Amino acid sequence: MCKHCFDNEFPSFPSEDDWLKFDLELTKKLGSDKMKQIEFRPDGIRDKDDGEYIYQCNFCHEKWKLKDPDYSFRGYFMKTK
Repeated sequence: MCKHCFDNEFPSFPSEDDWLKFDLELTKKLGSDKMKQIEFRPDGIRDKDDGEYIYQCNFCHEKWKLKDPDYSFRGYFMKTK
């Protein structure tokens, strides 16, 4: 973690507003080349285009996984292990 990517993980996005704020921040970091998307890992559920997006910081090289919120599932943004 560094000042160019994110200071903390988001085990869930409690509200749509929290998700929208995070999504805007991630979009800005991608647009300014602080981070990049490196992979999409499908979850293997048939008839559903769903899975985790993997991002990497261009400075500290930390990798992050994002699962978008979907209805009652609140999603997450966590470091990969």
